[in-house]
Amino acid sequence: MKIIVCLDGCGPEYLARSDTPNLDAIAESGFGKVGCAVVPTVTNVNNATIVTASFPEVHGITSNYFLDPRTGREVYMESSEFLLTETIFRRAKRNGWKSAILTAKDKLRTLICDGATFSESAERPSAWMVDSLGPPPEIYSIEVNHWLFRAARLVSEKCSPDLLYVTTTDYVTHAHSPEDERSQWNLNQLDRLLGDILNVRSDVEIVVTADHGMNPKTRALDLNRILMDGGIEGDAIPIIKDRYVVHHRNMGGAAYVYLKDPGSTLADAMALLKEEPWVESVIPSAQAASMYHLHPLRIGHLLVLADANTVFGSLPAARESVEIRSHGSLHEREIPILGCGRGPMSSVPESNRDVAAWIN
Repeated sequence: MKIIVCLDGCGPEYLARSDTPNLDAIAESGFGKVGCAVVPTVTNVNNATIVTASFPEVHGITSNYFLDPRTGREVYMESSEFLLTETIFRRAKRNGWKSAILTAKDKLRTLICDGATFSESAERPSAWMVDSLGPPPEIYSIEVNHWLFRAARLVSEKCSPDLLYVTTTDYVTHAHSPEDERSQWNLNQLDRLLGDILNVRSDVEIVVTADHGMNPKTRALDLNRILMDGGIEGDAIPIIKDRYVVHHRNMGGAAYVYLKDPGSTLADAMALLKEEPWVESVIPSAQAASMYHLHPLRIGHLLVLADANTVFGSLPAARESVEIRSHGSLHEREIPILGCGRGPMSSVPESNRDVAAWIN
């Protein structure tokens, strides 16, 4: 059985602080390293990258939220219709394999499930799973990921998939630092439950990764207010924006800026935003697409990246102090990648684009 596990928001420092004997055993028998997430460092972008083994320029998922500048339509990127290339699950189907997806959030299941034989979420589980495991904890809890891993074992036993993909939610890492006992308990429990999954079959090939890291943030900027104060019409959308606002309050370290009149205001907008000391980079769309392998038709006129301590979002004032843990910037690129088995060992992955490249 081929298994890929994505620990949402789990930077390497979380594993370093936690007791994880099963993950340690995977690394010892195979490999364990610090790899690289795809930019922007948000859930949808990196999960799509993992399950298609391609960059956003190919699969088309560039954000959790999308504003189509051609139509003005704004939507959450939650449907597999947004994917522009095939998933590993469709590849598995061609090979005659059964594949299963287990996600915490249902919005992620609906985004990446194309081609899968089974797909389940802890947020909206099937009745048979609830009958077997009991109802899942609420999505804003640590324990929901533990239920998800028990569900993954159940699917492994009852459905015998050839390919299993399990991806958690990052509520716990948004809420707690690596030093917090609750974070360490969470990973210890997930490690124990992963051992239960591995015990179902003896022919396991596995890679464990994360979609992005997580950092404490102490400053916030409202880019829309800054642009408005500078007399520039546009819409700055945090790339992290999704329906799960308790996690991060829609504040993250990257944003796309869509300008009403880019022909006449692009240079002024860039100059204005570059004046902000907490803004790390302001990059025009063509350059951003080239630098970070983004789909050029699915990003704003500008990509704005924050420094390590700053997030962008909607605020009462243009600049505020905050106390939040979040991601999205270049500073959440470091991720753990661990794996063992013939497939993963044939080409040790360096980044999330490579994590599932061995599945063909």
